[in-house]
Amino acid sequence: MLLAFNLLEARTWTDYRGREFDAELLKVKDGYASFRKLDNSRSIFPISELSVEDQKYIASLDNPSPSTPKGPTSATSTQRTTKLTAWLEKNLVALDGKRLRTAKQTSIPQADYITFYYSASWCPPCRKFTPKLVNFYKKHQPKHSNFEIVFVSSDRDQRSQEKYMADYKMPWPAVKFDQSKQNIVSRYSGRGIPCLVILDRNGKVIEHSYVNGNYVGPVSVMNKLERLIRD
Repeated sequence: MLLAFNLLEARTWTDYRGREFDAELLKVKDGYASFRKLDNSRSIFPISELSVEDQKYIASLDNPSPSTPKGPTSATSTQRTTKLTAWLEKNLVALDGKRLRTAKQTSIPQADYITFYYSASWCPPCRKFTPKLVNFYKKHQPKHSNFEIVFVSSDRDQRSQEKYMADYKMPWPAVKFDQSKQNIVSRYSGRGIPCLVILDRNGKVIEHSYVNGNYVGPVSVMNKLERLIRD
């Protein structure tokens, strides 16, 4: 797919590491964006390595008309605040470069589905699954803002949580380390990790890595989330 743009003003772009650059978007082709910087030099950048907000912006250029919504996958309006979403909006952090800061923008306000990812850096199966979830998020979040993934750390300390998120370039927000044992999030965890749990906005479980006490793993839950956000 090739999209060419005329007379787009230069804007500030951010990559997934939090680094910023000012440039004019020239075209999008096969998952890459072509930019003209302020010094007139040109560069090509993988769209998947831009921030989630910049990926959403590029996706909106492909479908700019707000009068032809595609259903729940195009949700952009804020939904009714619930006890769960209100708590999350006050207790989330996100990567800013390699450091965790208060999360400024997430999809929580408009999300139909909130997915808790219980994981830790010391867990080999977690380290194996996390890149798959990162790829899933980068693929779907720019076009489907009706879900959010929230990392709930089982690491031994905040520094380990921060390093784990930075090392794997987690693009989603996380519960503050000192709040991760609060019942509002810990109540959904299973006996082991990695554990993925899909909730609705009210906290009702839709899909869980444990079914009737048996561990089915996170992949089946991730696949279920893909079906939900596309419906």
